[in-house]
Amino acid sequence: MAKSLLSELTHRSYSKTKNSDGTRTPQLRIGVEAKLPLHSFLSDWGDKYQSIMRTALNALQNGQSEDDIEKTFQSKFDIDWAWADSVASDASGTFDQLTTARDLRIKGLNDDLTAGWKSVASTIESMEQQLANPTRKNMKGFAKRLMGLESKISRLERKQAEKQELELAKRLHICFGSSKLFNAQYHLEENGYSSHAQWRVDWEKKRGGNFYSVGKGSVSGNNPVAKIFYINNDIFNVVFTVPRFLRGKYGDTVTLEFEVSAARKHNLLYALESGKPVTVQCFRREHKNDQWYIHLTTYVQDVPTISSISNGCIGIDLNAETIDVIYIKRDGNPFICRNPISFPIPTGTTGQKEAKLRDIVCEIVKLAEIYQCPIACENLDFSTKKNQLRHSGNQEYNRMLSSFIYDKFRSYLVVRAEKYGIAILFKSPFMTSVIGMIKYMAKYGLNSASSAAMVIARRAMGFKEYIPLSWLKTLSSFFKPEDSKDGGFGGGWRRISAWLKKFCIRRPRLFQLDTVLRFLLDSLVNESQKKTQTRRKPGGSNQSGGRRKGRGKPTEGQVPLEREEAVVTLNGAFTVAP
Repeated sequence: MAKSLLSELTHRSYSKTKNSDGTRTPQLRIGVEAKLPLHSFLSDWGDKYQSIMRTALNALQNGQSEDDIEKTFQSKFDIDWAWADSVASDASGTFDQLTTARDLRIKGLNDDLTAGWKSVASTIESMEQQLANPTRKNMKGFAKRLMGLESKISRLERKQAEKQELELAKRLHICFGSSKLFNAQYHLEENGYSSHAQWRVDWEKKRGGNFYSVGKGSVSGNNPVAKIFYINNDIFNVVFTVPRFLRGKYGDTVTLEFEVSAARKHNLLYALESGKPVTVQCFRREHKNDQWYIHLTTYVQDVPTISSISNGCIGIDLNAETIDVIYIKRDGNPFICRNPISFPIPTGTTGQKEAKLRDIVCEIVKLAEIYQCPIACENLDFSTKKNQLRHSGNQEYNRMLSSFIYDKFRSYLVVRAEKYGIAILFKSPFMTSVIGMIKYMAKYGLNSASSAAMVIARRAMGFKEYIPLSWLKTLSSFFKPEDSKDGGFGGGWRRISAWLKKFCIRRPRLFQLDTVLRFLLDSLVNESQKKTQTRRKPGGSNQSGGRRKGRGKPTEGQVPLEREEAVVTLNGAFTVAP
């Protein structure tokens, strides 16, 4: 069963040990990071650890279990049980990630190929129509379009080959280090290397510099081989148990100090005193002068939820250019005293985007904290949507889907909200833009994005979005009887959305709903009359040559009475039969 979006993003979990009443204590996963002083043990063990972990990953692919690796690697590499356990856990996690990545890649390729071949078929049909009527106007840009079609077909064929290769592959593939550095060995001079040995030094360094130890709350220091202790003020130390093959050089243990301050210090102290497991990862950052860092992952008390749906809800709508936020009161109406907020999508470098995104999330959570209400956001699978709409031709929307901002925004929002006791509700975005424009944009003077955010918030609060009575009455001939009971997910809203696209009704025109309704009615009536005329067969028999027999030529006043005529009134449209 697939996980929900919230369960994938949340840092909330439950303790393994049960309380006296049989319940489990909710807890939040946190991370604490600090600098480590330079020590040669870190490099020596970090490089060897990664080599052992790669061997363990190969063993998993060859069919060995995690328990087998844990048992055999102790004697094979002369390491302690706890280090072998950490290696096996690390390799198993990497193996699961590779398996998931391959499955997602195959799914993405399948979605891309389905949409791509459909687009190719549509383009071929359109170009055949151009060739059927080869006028100068029709043939304009034909050669360029043909070249683009050939390029697309070539790309789709490569994707098809990649998909088949992934489906047939028995082993999972990963490049430890980087593919760019790996390929540099074939172009040494162009990449600044005088020899292959010089490249090999950088390659080994890139593949090492990282080790990991699984925490355990029941042992001293909350970790079997990387024990954490509090010294004084903001100073902590980590005591590493040296693997057996390195004890001749470093002794039994290596102790290093690090500094943790502010709220992170209190979280770490709580975890140490409460017997929470502290998982330790040490790694080297090459872009920071090979500085070593320690990252501690542990658990703290869960923050009680202070938000309630009875206090209203904050709705968020993600767009290609903005993130729109609106507060809705418990009666389902927007708060008049506070205007909707619109944040521009952050631009710049990756670091700048992430920093601006965190600031936006802080503002939204602060607003929810003031009103003590939950936050509703749209539950969109951007990966699937991106694969399906890659061939739509809408470059702005494709750029939105391909951006990492939207996934980052939701993950930051969930983590920040959990720290302040704010609930996050992910709701279906189905027809939110259309419903918002029809029902609330003109009524409250909102833009299309804010009105969509309003629909998301109302949906989270349990409100139904029925089609307005004026639309049902005016266009009664074109709705189905069950559309009057459509609460926002049925065919009625689909029909309205299709009509708005078909007759090219732009969003600003929806501020004048009466004019739009009259235009839609006229357009639909004209369309139905054209369909009736095209379906009618020519009169007379074969012998009469299609001429009417037994009746005189009708006058101009008699012609409308021989066809179904649509009569438009204030109450709607109905048909008059001859």
